[in-house]
Amino acid sequence: MNKTFLLLLSVLATLFAACSEENDDATTNEYNNWKARNEAWFDEQLATARQAVAQAQADYGDDWQAHSDWLILRNYTLAPSAQATHSDSIPVQVVQHGTGSGTPLYTDTASVCYLGRLMPTDLHPLGYPFSFTGTYPSDEQVFGEASRAPVKSLVSSNIVGFSTALQQMHIGDRWRVFMHPDVAYGANATTIIPAYSVLDFTIELRAYFKPQ
Repeated sequence: MNKTFLLLLSVLATLFAACSEENDDATTNEYNNWKARNEAWFDEQLATARQAVAQAQADYGDDWQAHSDWLILRNYTLAPSAQATHSDSIPVQVVQHGTGSGTPLYTDTASVCYLGRLMPTDLHPLGYPFSFTGTYPSDEQVFGEASRAPVKSLVSSNIVGFSTALQQMHIGDRWRVFMHPDVAYGANATTIIPAYSVLDFTIELRAYFKPQ
């Protein structure tokens, strides 16, 4: 085995080790300062929603909602007279307007397609997809006519942020809903969701059913 070949092997081994170390470091650092980064990212979404809603209200008055790509929902568990804090405010980006006239009640069963992601990171620029309907976590697979696979669940059985959104959606609505940890899993981590995670859910309401 000649010296040139040995040198090449040595260089390749060094590069492979360096790449492995970089990947390990990226994986390790992905969740550094996670709580503060999630708070900052959520505040960005809420600020965007507030600005868009204020502009739509200024331009269209009482008809603003029909012309706005953003909404801000209140945590449905709050008393009507309670002041919503920033964590009880749920910014919503309207991806698609539905045509249904009613909305599900807390006691109803909803049929939905959804794609849930964590906040974007260097390793996952779109956000790590932790939950989805269908066979693959992409908008085309989850919401496409040919591949979508809605699932049914009680509105009441979902986390607060998800349940809040469902109770204000019309059939055919597709919303991107940003849920502060306080209306999601809070300080409780799961096997795939770190503690203090903002959840980024795109949800499409396909149908809903009254209790039998």
